[in-house]
Amino acid sequence: MQHNFWLGGYGEESICRMRFEAGQFELISRYPAFNASYLCFGRNNQTLYAVNETRRFLGEETGSVHSFEPQGDGTLKQTSVKATGGTDPCHVSVVGNVLLVANYTSGSLSRFMLNEDGSIGAALPLIAPEGRGVHRERQEHSHVHQALQTPNGPIAFTDLGLDAISFIQEEDLASPEPAIVPVRTPAGFGPRHCAFPLYTDAWYALCELESALLVYRGAPEKASLVGRLPLGGGDRFNAPAALRISPDGGYLAASVRGENLIALFRITESGMPVKLTETWCGGDWPRDIQFTPDGEYLLCANERGNTLTAFRLENGRLKQIGEYATPAPTCILFDESW
Repeated sequence: MQHNFWLGGYGEESICRMRFEAGQFELISRYPAFNASYLCFGRNNQTLYAVNETRRFLGEETGSVHSFEPQGDGTLKQTSVKATGGTDPCHVSVVGNVLLVANYTSGSLSRFMLNEDGSIGAALPLIAPEGRGVHRERQEHSHVHQALQTPNGPIAFTDLGLDAISFIQEEDLASPEPAIVPVRTPAGFGPRHCAFPLYTDAWYALCELESALLVYRGAPEKASLVGRLPLGGGDRFNAPAALRISPDGGYLAASVRGENLIALFRITESGMPVKLTETWCGGDWPRDIQFTPDGEYLLCANERGNTLTAFRLENGRLKQIGEYATPAPTCILFDESW
């Protein structure tokens, strides 16, 4: 089956339109966008949003976020651009009519109202958590890394610098000062990405500073840590990066950059993950991974290796079946609309 996707990455032409089928990759087109390291769609896949991961924009100390309208001929038309108010934006997502951007280096969460046409509208006040963690070099202050909506409605944002996954109620998201409920990880773990399965109260936090997958259970106000699963051999800094749940909800995958691994877990009925395998990613520094919409394959963006690799899921194992050379890929976003 053919799958179409957008690829984000680093460089001057960092957005690509790609096709994947039976282990083969095909480049359809490439677009001028600087350091578009993370992508997401808005309503009905009509608008594509991309961060510009940088520390300077129009002479100011900030990154930026852009909106694009995919055209019938396959090109992208830029419809808006806004300064994020924070440096090195690394994640973008849409919740209702609000666009969220995680500014990693400065440590803040940007919020923008979206216009009816999908373009980026007025900025809401930054959410800038205060404090520090125990890691002197990496946790000197907040480092927000991801924001996404959970299946039950609240928005979760991970803060690597403060060892916290914090939650905002959806109805409060556009408030000037929304109420925030933090859930703490063990000190020095540095949570980076979270994932929330649909049919259980268990949820997962992937940690970058300590190579571990943490399992929590319960709503934010009463969440408890119920599991801690190591990733990799534990003898080097592994910097886990991306965490994904398969379309059928049966598998959980994590990328482990230091040892260049993909860890694959089976999600049990209770929500507890059971590790099935750790497989070489086929490249160097696996920044992002993503299951194809049919759940038959897993694609991996190897940032430092400058490659995409493809794996087939076979009886709880990953078998590499393809590879494609492309500069510094960092984000895979499937689009079945074309």
